[in-house]
Amino acid sequence: MSAPHLNVNQQKLLGVILAGGQSSRMGVDKATLPIAGTTLLEYMHSKLLQTGIDEIVICRNTPGYLNDDIPQLGPLGALYTLSQRYPERRALIIPVDMPLLSAATLQLFHALATDPIEGESNRPAILGQHIFPLYLPFTTTVREALNKRARNPDDLSIAAFLRDTAGRRLNSFSHTIDNEEFLNANTPEQWQHILAKVGALDPSTDD
Repeated sequence: MSAPHLNVNQQKLLGVILAGGQSSRMGVDKATLPIAGTTLLEYMHSKLLQTGIDEIVICRNTPGYLNDDIPQLGPLGALYTLSQRYPERRALIIPVDMPLLSAATLQLFHALATDPIEGESNRPAILGQHIFPLYLPFTTTVREALNKRARNPDDLSIAAFLRDTAGRRLNSFSHTIDNEEFLNANTPEQWQHILAKVGALDPSTDD
């Protein structure tokens, strides 16, 4: 007897870390930067585990990780590849370079994004004005939109993809979150600022 089909709301949430960027402004591979006694990639992996997600995929164009099916598409290329590997799954997606993002914020965002009112959990969602974290259910509509963007890459921005899929902007608690949680480590100066913030939040994490 075949297993019963699970719809997008019943299936286990997939955690995703996007770690495939070129890190050109940083000058080194951001995923390998040292933070709190580990690497940035491992630090973000632990953060997803803290939210209760135990199935985590790392999108990174090196052996041992999920490599892009179509190269040179940026983050959209990773989303396209995920959609091919995990059809009908739901994903909570974060970038590797946002270490101030708290597990509490991720948990609140996930709860709001997957609220089943009127089937809204079948649409992508972002938190306020921020593209990440991103809630993304790989429905047929989402997969078709990603395929179209990947095959006809006139605009590879996540914002354009979200317009294609009627992505939701969740604002109900975004004003209560410190905007510094959404800081990206793109330059050495930004990285030093983030390290100082991490140490201030938990002095035991100082390197």
